[in-house]
Amino acid sequence: MPVVDPSDLVKLQKNIELVRNICILAHVDHGKTTLADSLVASNGIISQRMAGKLRYLDNRQDEQERGITMKSSSISLYYQSLGNQRDFLINLIDSPGHVDFSSEVSTAVRLCDGAIVVVDVVEGVCPQTRACLQQVYVEQLKPVLVLNKIDRLILEKQMTPLDAYFHIMQVLEQVNAVLGSIFASDVLAKEDISHKDNYESALEDSDDSTLYFNPAAGNVVFCSAYDGWAFSVRDFAVTYAERLEMSTNDLEQVLWGDYYYNAKKKCAAPGAQEKAKKPMFVQFILENIWSLYDIIAVRKDKDKIPVIAEKLGIKLLARDLRAGDPKAQIKSVLGQWLPIDRSILEMVVKHVPPPNTISDERAQRLLYPENADINTYPPESLSLKEEFKRCKADSENIIVFVSKMTPVHVQSLPQNKPKRLTEQELQTRRDEVRKRIEERKQQQEAVENITTGVEQMSTEENRIAQEQALKAEQEKKLEEERLEEEKNEFVFIAFARIFSGTLRKGMKLYNLAPKHDPRKEDSLSLDSPHISEVTIGDLYLFMGGELQSLDEVPAGNIVGIGGLEKDIVKSGTLSNTMYCTSFSELSIMATPIFRVAIEPVNPSDIRKLLKGLKLLNQADACVQVSVEPTGEHVIATLGEVHVEKCVRDLEESYAKIKVNVSKPIVSFRETVVPAATVDMVNEAIVKTSEDKDITKKIASIQTLNKLSTLRVIALPLPQMVVNILEKYHTFFKELSAAKSMNSSEKHKNLLQQIKTQLMVALKEFDTNDLTKLSCDELVERIWSLGPQHCGTNILLNLTDYEHPSIWNAPPKCSDEGADVRRDYNSSFVNGFQLSTSAGPLCEEPMQGVCFMVLEWSIDTSEELNSKAYGPFSGQVLTASKEVCRMAFQNQPQRLVSPMYSCNIVVNAEVLGKMYAVIGRRHGKILSGDLTQGSGNFSVMAILPVIESFNFAQEIRKQTSGLACPQLMFSHWEIIDIDPFWVPTTEEEFTHYGEKADSANRAKLYMDSVRRRKGLYVDEKVVEHAEKQRTLSKKK
Repeated sequence: MPVVDPSDLVKLQKNIELVRNICILAHVDHGKTTLADSLVASNGIISQRMAGKLRYLDNRQDEQERGITMKSSSISLYYQSLGNQRDFLINLIDSPGHVDFSSEVSTAVRLCDGAIVVVDVVEGVCPQTRACLQQVYVEQLKPVLVLNKIDRLILEKQMTPLDAYFHIMQVLEQVNAVLGSIFASDVLAKEDISHKDNYESALEDSDDSTLYFNPAAGNVVFCSAYDGWAFSVRDFAVTYAERLEMSTNDLEQVLWGDYYYNAKKKCAAPGAQEKAKKPMFVQFILENIWSLYDIIAVRKDKDKIPVIAEKLGIKLLARDLRAGDPKAQIKSVLGQWLPIDRSILEMVVKHVPPPNTISDERAQRLLYPENADINTYPPESLSLKEEFKRCKADSENIIVFVSKMTPVHVQSLPQNKPKRLTEQELQTRRDEVRKRIEERKQQQEAVENITTGVEQMSTEENRIAQEQALKAEQEKKLEEERLEEEKNEFVFIAFARIFSGTLRKGMKLYNLAPKHDPRKEDSLSLDSPHISEVTIGDLYLFMGGELQSLDEVPAGNIVGIGGLEKDIVKSGTLSNTMYCTSFSELSIMATPIFRVAIEPVNPSDIRKLLKGLKLLNQADACVQVSVEPTGEHVIATLGEVHVEKCVRDLEESYAKIKVNVSKPIVSFRETVVPAATVDMVNEAIVKTSEDKDITKKIASIQTLNKLSTLRVIALPLPQMVVNILEKYHTFFKELSAAKSMNSSEKHKNLLQQIKTQLMVALKEFDTNDLTKLSCDELVERIWSLGPQHCGTNILLNLTDYEHPSIWNAPPKCSDEGADVRRDYNSSFVNGFQLSTSAGPLCEEPMQGVCFMVLEWSIDTSEELNSKAYGPFSGQVLTASKEVCRMAFQNQPQRLVSPMYSCNIVVNAEVLGKMYAVIGRRHGKILSGDLTQGSGNFSVMAILPVIESFNFAQEIRKQTSGLACPQLMFSHWEIIDIDPFWVPTTEEEFTHYGEKADSANRAKLYMDSVRRRKGLYVDEKVVEHAEKQRTLSKKK
């Protein structure tokens, strides 16, 4: 196909009904980029023969080297529909499948209306497939399904057409089962399910008719992206309709499913499996494809290829017939018979909605915060919702969302590329060259005339002149170095979508920060810290690695915007009205917990490093750059591959210096657990009456002036309570930051829902008979959450002090004669916050601990503030912090480790070696199921994050490259080993050895964190010096 002129694409942007914004989502190595190559080749941008090999949208060098996509790339394609011959503009975004780059998926999904979900029919549904479907559902996109790598069933697995049909049907059922579970979870979360009877009724009342994939409905395509062919059920329905004397629509409904063709009656009949008949999908579709592969790829019968081509009505080139590789002939024959672009793009234009059909629910989700009461917004803000849904180019209100900032080399910008000169421009340049030559001659003559005078200058004058010349040269050199540092080789282009109005170059808009709230009057002026005015720079059309300049872009299109790098860091909202709300935050499915410290090899390059880290932070949607109190520069990423990409970008692009990378920094949590019932060798621990006395666990302290007494005990919270507090972390954060209580009905309902869930969860809470309060009374007695007022630790007030509740608005001021403790309430709470933010084990945050305040008394008979001990508020804060730490240390302490979920698809031959690697790194195997039809095992395991370093390299090495793990943060898990435990009993010495033959894993982790933070570590310079060692010589 000839190359499509970009000007034709620009014309199509103006008709919003003919625009489709889609992204390609899949698990890693399921064929997204190969599929994208085939679609790009349909526009003549690359050769059809190079599709799948070139990886056109992977324009980074490390993407080509690793063979995986690391960033989202966009390209605009032209497609002419088969039915009505209408021209469509397809804005296609290819996104990564590797879990380390899942944030790039979030940036792509937000800009689209539909998604092509690609699934490898051999591997089936994988973890990232589930994550993609979840994200599609959350963002309310219209998905279509592509079942890829059908050729593997033929050549690799050598299935018969009937076996392949049943296998494909199982994969389709897996995908639909995932969609069903996501839908059910969402429905039950929204409905009132306090009674079990409501479960079924809630699901029955919800409509899921359009949710699932069904080939007969036209939203499923079967393909081999590498071989360049694809088909939908309708493609064959059109082919066979006349021959089978059926209408195309009727035939489409029976070509998939349990139908067989009754030759006598010349009609389709149900019950193929029951009557042992061939399903029509097998008889009319799969058998034809299987026979082509058998002739061309298996038997390699070249003589029959021209005959086949003639029957199919396709033309083959002589070089295709001479080709020695059967794959080239397969690609040529099937690629012309069943073009991949025709099937997939036809499905896209039919099933993916245009930008002006955004649902009311999606518009509300994008424009307003999750728990916000819409009725509290001003009318001007509410009217924007309708403008948003209509997506009109002629709208006065302009709304643009920037999902990320894309780094582009300055030389890649259209205005900086060399242009062909006209004859007039060439003549002008010749005249300028002649003029410069003439000027040089005149300067040379002037120098010769003054040479005599210079020679007559005194020696002293000559020396002064030389010094001045040298000084000027040095200043010039320093200025050049400064300019070189300030000069950026990269510019940042905003990757954006226009939701309303028409965007033009030079237009002035407001940049609305995430905290912008049009409900507040002080937010509706440029004096607000959350609003700034920006000028729109150049506009670009993304064409993979190329950019095309635009003058204006109407609503509904994806666009690149220049000139915003100083105003937008990662994402943002642009509008010409301050009443527009800031878009909701992107839903990032993974958490960046893999942290490393960065420093320059040459300390003098620190300025370049800081500049490079600033650019890296802007270029990567998920990386987090921070400075530790120790002065270290730390980057937080999603995994090892993500770290390697960031370091490479720093060294080669942004900082252009060599850097040292520390060992990964892993965050832990600290908690307490109930007293153990068995020791380390699983023998029962006999408890004395003193051990059973709970009052021994109570910590007591007085302030420095002895006028206030605090008594606190720390108890472990049930896991269900911790889960609830984690789930509503954002809600509690907003609740603590709010100066007044949100009076909306939605807010009240959510507040009551959380309290109800906590009441149920606290039934499992063992208070050790310290209180007789009921669960609902305990919920009302919650004084604060920590750390940062929104953590998973609870401060519970069991004293007679009436504290400000976290469930109600804070009091305006203390009344006359009120409890004196009210004046020091914030001091007590802040002490609790400090203690929970840094525990005693290794200064890591606490998790899942309830601090029950049993006594807090203040003696007011004397002056509370004194010069000797300082302000009383400070004394209360210190005492509160120390008593919480003491109470924590009175209980059995444990470290809590972050855990990765690990999914590995592995051959049975190396299954044992893979288990050995996971076992050495203290991982646990959760499941190991045989994937039907593939002969591979899908293994699910969990692995401590601290043990995951170089895990991928080791497992590939041990399994000869047959296993490739996918690691994703899963949860926090208690390490059930006392960090201070040492063998004491005879049995423990026998089992673990007298001389530390078996190390305490929890202590090793704790000491490594303490050592990194510069805290005291209890260790000896020489330990067990008499222990025998075996030293071997390397010969």
